[in-house]
Amino acid sequence: MYKKLFLIGLTSLMSFLIVTNTSHAQERITGPWLWMIALTELNEGGQASTDIDSLDEASKGRTTEEHIAQNGANEGDEVSGYRWTSGELPADGNINTMLVDIGMTDIADFNDVTSYAIIIIESDEEQRNVPMGVSSDDSIKVWLNGEVVHKNAVNRGRGGANEFQDEFQVNLKEGANLLMVKVSERGGGWGMNVGIDADFDHSLNFDDYEHVKVDAKGDPIPVQETAWGANKRITGPWLWMIAPTKANQGGQASTDVDSLDEESNGKVTEEEVAKNGANEGDEVGDYEWTVGTLPADGNINAMLVSIGMTNVADFNDVTSYALITLKTTKAQRGVIMGVNSDDSIKVWLNGEVVHTNAVNRGRGNANAFQDTFEVDLKRGNNILMVKVSERGGGWGMYVGIDADFAITSRPGSLAVEPTGKFITKWGELKRTR
Repeated sequence: MYKKLFLIGLTSLMSFLIVTNTSHAQERITGPWLWMIALTELNEGGQASTDIDSLDEASKGRTTEEHIAQNGANEGDEVSGYRWTSGELPADGNINTMLVDIGMTDIADFNDVTSYAIIIIESDEEQRNVPMGVSSDDSIKVWLNGEVVHKNAVNRGRGGANEFQDEFQVNLKEGANLLMVKVSERGGGWGMNVGIDADFDHSLNFDDYEHVKVDAKGDPIPVQETAWGANKRITGPWLWMIAPTKANQGGQASTDVDSLDEESNGKVTEEEVAKNGANEGDEVGDYEWTVGTLPADGNINAMLVSIGMTNVADFNDVTSYALITLKTTKAQRGVIMGVNSDDSIKVWLNGEVVHTNAVNRGRGNANAFQDTFEVDLKRGNNILMVKVSERGGGWGMYVGIDADFAITSRPGSLAVEPTGKFITKWGELKRTR
């Protein structure tokens, strides 16, 4: 490995094998990078799209520039019809030609489009203030380890392959460094060249990359871990409501019965609450939405007695609804969620049903989940609603999500319009106390 100004391009990624490339004297590094493209608004590519998060727009919030710049991506992951694909940047830096070669597009002159290229830079030691150079057609933005280190909102040709239009300094940490380059194309040519004057290897092994945020003093900021596995469950606080079912029709038989609709005489429904949340104190039938924390053994009945929602210590033929808002700083796709229930369970995330199990059962062991499935968390607030319908005997639940999030101070709070008016029918419901 030698120190020189490397032009980073691409070679093909071998299936089932992470290839690490080491540079040698006079050898131009050609990759690999991992590529994604996202369309811009008509006539708004290039300079105008430099600070527009085209990943966020194309994926409808499922992923963002910030998320990819911090965490990388997996080859094959999809964003609005395109898949992250490895490819080799040709000697002249022509992105469009390369994208046609790897089958991402058959458009030979693609305009109003943005490319994202990511790569891991492996450094044996910390290297500070090393020169980095880029050329682009048209505008360019560069992230290193999740931080923007350069941008140039310009419409231009990319110049010669052996020169850099923009030069700046960056810091490489010891180990894996994630580099992302965004080039937005308005029209005509489309390409880039990138170089770093440092000693490094490069690869697409994003599994080795761990992004650690630091504070102003340079100290690591711990990532809040979620409730998952043994002693890592989401206990709340949740916002709770209960609705009695017909006699002998709790549990399995009530899984797909909208007890909120029935109990409120059509004033509110499961669908509305799952999408918009609720406010503490709002009424449904004889009960008010009330905040409570689920005990360690997951006993819903005991918790409802402790918060004063009921004094019935063995409530049967009844359904509980639990709301909570999970706040994330980035979109997280395909994360694992686990639930236990006594008896049946139904789960909504951001208004969509993500799991149903119409069953009469005990809630099982606190250290394992009976049902597991995948969910997508969007950036920002995610409303989670869990319905557990009880037939008889025990009544409880456990819930966990293997992701990074925080619980907001107002679980399941109602979404409002800019005027402050409630979106749902909750504004029509009156509270008596």
